[in-house]
Amino acid sequence: MANKRTFKKEVTLLLELLFEECLFTREFNPSKSKEIDELLDQAVNLYTLTMSARKTEAKLSYKEFYTSLQEVYYTKILDILNSLEGLRK
Repeated sequence: MANKRTFKKEVTLLLELLFEECLFTREFNPSKSKEIDELLDQAVNLYTLTMSARKTEAKLSYKEFYTSLQEVYYTKILDILNSLEGLRK
């Protein structure tokens, strides 16, 4: 598992990069701006949920909690990126 601090930096960096890509895509495909706005909303919601996640289940260790949080985050962010790639075509 990566360090918690490193993971949170990666989450922030990925959000910034996703915003840039969405803005470029919207600039070149203005007809798809509604879909791009929806992807941005999904990304911001994912960012908020990930950064505010707290360990509440006593059975999980912190390592297990952050490992599962990373798995969920990376799966969802890849879905958003794949959707953005689909809008570029």
